[in-house]
Amino acid sequence: MDRRQLSRMIQRLKAGSASDEEKRKLEQFWQDALQAPSALDGLSEDERATLKRTIYANIQARINRTNERSNSAKWSPWMWGAAAAFLMLAVTAGLLYWNFNRPTEIRTEYGKREKVILPDNSEVTLNGNSTIRYQHRWNDASTREVWIEGEAFFKVRHTANNRKFIVHVSDSFNVEVLGTEFNVKNRAHEIQVMLVEGRVKLNIRGEEEQKNHFLAPGELATAMDKQPLVRNFVEHRQYTSWQTDTLVFNHTALREVAVMLKNVYGLETSFKNAALQDRQLTGELYSFNVDEILLALAETFDLDIERNGNEVRISDKLK
Repeated sequence: MDRRQLSRMIQRLKAGSASDEEKRKLEQFWQDALQAPSALDGLSEDERATLKRTIYANIQARINRTNERSNSAKWSPWMWGAAAAFLMLAVTAGLLYWNFNRPTEIRTEYGKREKVILPDNSEVTLNGNSTIRYQHRWNDASTREVWIEGEAFFKVRHTANNRKFIVHVSDSFNVEVLGTEFNVKNRAHEIQVMLVEGRVKLNIRGEEEQKNHFLAPGELATAMDKQPLVRNFVEHRQYTSWQTDTLVFNHTALREVAVMLKNVYGLETSFKNAALQDRQLTGELYSFNVDEILLALAETFDLDIERNGNEVRISDKLK
């Protein structure tokens, strides 16, 4: 089952409205997760706690019902004690295994940025409002895997034994590399991969078959919901310079700037004049602070920009 379906079932389980079939599926999912903890990737702490608490309560309830219905060949108290001890031992062992192999998750808030060093010493820079997940221990034989939401710039370290490095962007979109530098953006209904150095392979699983696409340095790949992949050769600084406190605009429409302000800083932008959304900007701004960015936008492109909390209004400057 996919993550959305799983989350909905857990919510119904927590509310007490899950069907018997859903309870059975969730119990099987939990048992599988004790053997393969990575199955729990993407679940919140609350969802994991709900699963653990409710499933073990259901198991105990079934044990109690079985005990009440037994009219003959009943277990003696010491037999029930031994069974309970065995169950607790198994559960404890499973939880210890899960906690030991529990993935590391790092999130950035709106307007914040963070550099992450992975177990193989590869570097990742997270943009604002982004998340990365990975197992905190990688052995020399395993595939290096990370899961990304939001935007991140990767400097992947090449290994002597050519271990694969896979960035999971969505259920159907992966980026596979050996050693290279590239930017990944996974926002709303759009995925972008900008290759700076080296070579990457995009694994895209569609409705009928999986397709592989190899990118060359300077190539940008953009995937929209249910749309063919679009590939272009571009100047990479427009897509990667954010990590060095620089915003590069190259005939960039103000509507695209508004999307960036929402994704990275959590700001909702409105335009006094709808035609302003199509005004194109060309130039560079040197800051990561959102107030400084708004001020620079206003001064550089002759705009009036007002901010009230998380709301921004853009209009033409009165002359």
